[in-house]
Amino acid sequence: MSEPPTRAQTLEDRYGSGRRNRFDKRFAWSAATVLVAAGIGFVLFSGWQNTNQVSAQDIGFTEQDDGSLAVKFEVSAPAHTPVACAVEALNTSKATVGWKVVELPDAEVRTHTVTANLITTTPATAATVRTCWVVEK
Repeated sequence: MSEPPTRAQTLEDRYGSGRRNRFDKRFAWSAATVLVAAGIGFVLFSGWQNTNQVSAQDIGFTEQDDGSLAVKFEVSAPAHTPVACAVEALNTSKATVGWKVVELPDAEVRTHTVTANLITTTPATAATVRTCWVVEK
């Protein structure tokens, strides 16, 4: 004669066994591990930590007596690397009224301050460094 099923056995038969839940947890942990490893690989091999990057920070500008601007900015680049920067002057409508590419020679320091004279077609209300890049030798 067989024994009547227990309440736990009845629930397990109705809703499924607990073993399937362990399989789901293993699959979830495996998938999470693969995703974390892929994320770390992407960060390491995508150039995120590239030390050869060039950056520029605007400091300010002053208007000269002849109508030109003296634009002052700071450039950070690897030492002994020639760099060029595009400097732009804007009017109240944000239209470009002056533009110049400034080539900077090799420097012994990583960060240095530069002042560039910029001729404008009309009075400027802002001046900025648009971008900087490493000049190929």
